Amino acid sequence: MMNLRLALLGLAAIAALFLGAGFLERAFRGDRGAPTVETRAPGAETGALSLPETPAIVAARRAIEDTIATSPDYTRFFDRLRLVFPSDYDTILGTLARAAAGSDKTASPDAIMADAVAALRKADGALASKSSDAVLGRIFTMQLNEMRALAQRDAHLCVAFLYGASGAGFLDFAADHRGLVADAAIAGLEAMNSGRMDNIQRGTPSDADFQALDRALTQKGLSRPEIEALLDGKTADPPIADSRMCAAGQTYLETLGALDAAARARLYGLAVDLMAKS
Repeated sequence: MMNLRLALLGLAAIAALFLGAGFLERAFRGDRGAPTVETRAPGAETGALSLPETPAIVAARRAIEDTIATSPDYTRFFDRLRLVFPSDYDTILGTLARAAAGSDKTASPDAIMADAVAALRKADGALASKSSDAVLGRIFTMQLNEMRALAQRDAHLCVAFLYGASGAGFLDFAADHRGLVADAAIAGLEAMNSGRMDNIQRGTPSDADFQALDRALTQKGLSRPEIEALLDGKTADPPIADSRMCAAGQTYLETLGALDAAARARLYGLAVDLMAKS
């Protein structure tokens, strides 16, 4: 079952930055890391940054908040973040403001969203694996919605998303789908909040869970090369066409969602936990 255990890598890749802004991070950040926020135990809220706020920092934060306000969809996410994790909201906005202080150019709403989502994932992402089944499943429902939207736009971009690639195409897509980005980000945020409140402890997926996933993918009509590409990250020879691989990725998420509830929750939980630690 070693190869099937590698499905964890596939799950983590498909979950992509499970908060829902994976394409945003790839488009804007490339090899640049997410904004550094204070390291702490997940769920342990921190106070505001202790460094003094200079006039430049105050002005930068105001500009950031004004930019967020230009996108009602992103405003929904930041309003919810401020409500459920108020100290994280202040810390993240403060971090972004310090990074932007002195610059004569304000980042786009999409860039701000990407940085905030990445910082929140680093701070509280591990909590999501302890959320309720329904809230946890919402993360993967939104991932499927993202893949479907990408498939309608560009099959190559859809496959790039599946494998964690980066590129300007994600930027254009995100700018045209802010509602989808916000909904996915909120799904991740709600999972973190649920994990903090519900603290559900799930077991590690068993060999039987992985066998069930493999069988279900086969029954859905995926070929062995497609399954190995998804579960093991193997490169198919000959290569699989983008349109087919994009469809296979969607089938993968649909199949995960149709597994036995207990197995599905274990696989989802571990995938989210891996992503939080990546």
